[in-house]
Amino acid sequence: MKHKLNELWAKAGSNTVLRRVTWPLRWLWGLLSHNFGLKILSLLMAILLWNYVVISNTSITREKVIDGLTGYVSGQTTLSGYGLAMLDDPAEALKDITVTVEVPQANYTRLSSSNIQVWLDLTSVRTAGTQEVALKASTSMGRVESIYPDSLTLTFETLDSRVVPVNVVVDSNDSKGYWYNVNRVNPSTITVSGAASVVRSIASASATVVMAGNQNGYTTSVPYTLLDTAGEEISQAMLNRSTSSVSATIGAYPLKEFTLSTDIANVVSGQPAEGYVVESVSIKPETISVAADGELLESLDSLLIEPVSVEGASQSFAARAKVSALSSFKYVSANQVYVNVTIAEESQSAWVEDVDVRFSGKGEGLSVTYRYDDLRVYVTGPGSVVDHLAAEGISASIDLSGLGAGSYDLPLAFDTERYPGVTFQPEMETLPITLTEFESVG
Repeated sequence: MKHKLNELWAKAGSNTVLRRVTWPLRWLWGLLSHNFGLKILSLLMAILLWNYVVISNTSITREKVIDGLTGYVSGQTTLSGYGLAMLDDPAEALKDITVTVEVPQANYTRLSSSNIQVWLDLTSVRTAGTQEVALKASTSMGRVESIYPDSLTLTFETLDSRVVPVNVVVDSNDSKGYWYNVNRVNPSTITVSGAASVVRSIASASATVVMAGNQNGYTTSVPYTLLDTAGEEISQAMLNRSTSSVSATIGAYPLKEFTLSTDIANVVSGQPAEGYVVESVSIKPETISVAADGELLESLDSLLIEPVSVEGASQSFAARAKVSALSSFKYVSANQVYVNVTIAEESQSAWVEDVDVRFSGKGEGLSVTYRYDDLRVYVTGPGSVVDHLAAEGISASIDLSGLGAGSYDLPLAFDTERYPGVTFQPEMETLPITLTEFESVG
């Protein structure tokens, strides 16, 4: 290559114009063509020396923008010391922070989100209200020039605290045939502190234990939610709590449904007024669910109630009664039931001999004759009604509708709607009658 270039320069030297144009190139080539390898080595050393100077000299800097940074909150202890608490949750606003850093050239490629810290500084907050709170950032790789956003607008309130009860609920939808009891909760109360308006709205803490077919009791740790008086959940993000979970001990017991005895002797006690009886009883609900030891449940066929007194009663009534529960019962679905007691007059029977027979539906031109010298009716029903009928007599009716002249044995009918609960049994099931036509007068 060197030989060819020399030939090119020789040809150019014979031409005055080319000689003048190529003179700088020929001068440079002459410079490089002598000790060429040594000069290349010198160039490499110069490059390395420049790189060392750039790396070691921190005054050579560049700007670098790092975005998508997540900040944290600092100064909570100081804020609490002033009796204040944040009402707003800054978590979302702290998720996308942009920081511009003046970084030495040597650290430019090494600067990343992992070596930049961004925080919300609460140490400047002294009073309640809405105010701007500055964001701060730092890095060991350079100097922070700017932060975006550089502050957040937040509301602060007086710090308050209260103790609320913990309620544990068992979710046993998938555990048919068993009843679960919360035997123990630890702790039974928790202390919550934070912004006054939030803390004062908290009514209780609620935790749910899902049994999912578990037939044995056990102890488990569960998280809880904070609820207001309306049962709505309250965010815990800005609250300090004495614990984040509670321990619950759950007992599991077999569950069995029993029918309550409606035997009158088991339901009532005492005697009604003279002439009255207990006609019937009914109980609502008719069945009761009981949880207890399995062997105990298997030994029981039905449940009883504490008897309702009917002493001296002369009319029907309703009353509440307690279910007779054993001390070993763990759970009874209803401790009280409603008992309806029907009181009726004691039934009596008597012969009524004053019977007034009436006919209906007799056709025109017909006359009726009958004979019932010994007609009487055996009446059974409430004593007062029977006594009245025996003294005043009763009416019976015979329907002649559609009948023509002739002799018939027809049944007697009685007004049972007028005398509910009374039965009529005539001594004669049918009454012989004769229908005759009137003789025309010539």
